[in-house]
Amino acid sequence: MHLNRIFRRKAYIAGIISILFLAASCIQFKTATLYNGMEVEPEPPKVADISMAVEPVIFADDATDVWGLETNECQSASVSKDVVFSGAEALEITWNRDANGCDFAGIGIGWDSYAGKDLSQIMDYVAIQMQVRTQGGRMFGLPIVLTLEDYSGGMGFAYTGNKYFERSAIDEEWQKVVVPLSAFDIEIENLDPSNIKQLQLELQQSGSIYLDDIRLVFYEPEPQVPWMEEEVLPNPIAFPIQVFGDHFINNNGWGIVSNECQSVKITDQAHAEGTLAISAKWNSTAADCNPASFGASWNKWFPVDVSSIREKAAFQFHLKPVSGLTDLTNISVGFEDYDRAKTLIPLKDAFLMDSGSAEGWKLVTVPFSALPKTVDFTRIKHLVFQLYGDGEIFIDSIQLVNIQ
Repeated sequence: MHLNRIFRRKAYIAGIISILFLAASCIQFKTATLYNGMEVEPEPPKVADISMAVEPVIFADDATDVWGLETNECQSASVSKDVVFSGAEALEITWNRDANGCDFAGIGIGWDSYAGKDLSQIMDYVAIQMQVRTQGGRMFGLPIVLTLEDYSGGMGFAYTGNKYFERSAIDEEWQKVVVPLSAFDIEIENLDPSNIKQLQLELQQSGSIYLDDIRLVFYEPEPQVPWMEEEVLPNPIAFPIQVFGDHFINNNGWGIVSNECQSVKITDQAHAEGTLAISAKWNSTAADCNPASFGASWNKWFPVDVSSIREKAAFQFHLKPVSGLTDLTNISVGFEDYDRAKTLIPLKDAFLMDSGSAEGWKLVTVPFSALPKTVDFTRIKHLVFQLYGDGEIFIDSIQLVNIQ
């Protein structure tokens, strides 16, 4: 009986093995791969010379492809043969976006005879470099928006911030301003970088400069230290904030220019605190002159939402008229938002009090709540001083303060 059970077990196992071999004979094996996705195309090699991809010279000695060289209510732009960085010609530009009837100030350059230009392969390692200087005095900002436009009307934008300067301010000595192509925002207006028509320079606020030798150059950003984190900005409504002491906060002031209509500069001739103040002398009633203006961003040009503090915050600064004939109602202060709308209020006696100085300084406090509701208070760009008529003053210690 025991031998029969062993025999039946062996027969059962042999049967199972036979079935497995028969089943295996019906199975087809295929070669397996790790993945079946699309292979990533390799990045195109970096060109040895920019001219292998595109014409690198945007402007140098030939204004044939430059438009906007004209004088109107917004600007005076022309070719200069007297002041140049190199060669025989530069561009001389004076502008004031606050002039009555001024909707746009700027120039454009359709370099390479307006041929379509493919920048798509060089966006990561090429920059626009230009030589810049003032016509007189110093500018602590360069309020120009560089705009690349393609042949379908798409646009990309980059602001010429101070971080692109060779020095901390634009002065009467030539210096390089280098804006990388990678800094251009190409998503908002759907720029096609493979079919570029022209470079536009949209002029903001006011200024007087010379431009020369505008070209594409190789650019390598400064190496990032791995453990460095993105800069965390201070709370822009944690007042008090000093916007101007002996200098503008973060060097983000603008409008410090001198021309035949105005002279706005930083000086040691008089000061309420520290060692320096802002000197402003202007005459907007003269022929071809417009109201002068200057101001500053206190949040490194990031928008500021002041809507929650309008009832409890104010501008505060020291002011000294150079002569008793200056009408203080010619001086307005306020904000501009990122839609270019402004809210301004003229100075009046209720805003002024004696600072206690024997030198004639007044302490001015202007509540935000006094400003007309003509801007988006959630997207403030910068504070603005606008100067009408004529006058001469010193301004010092500009602050944003709490008054409650």
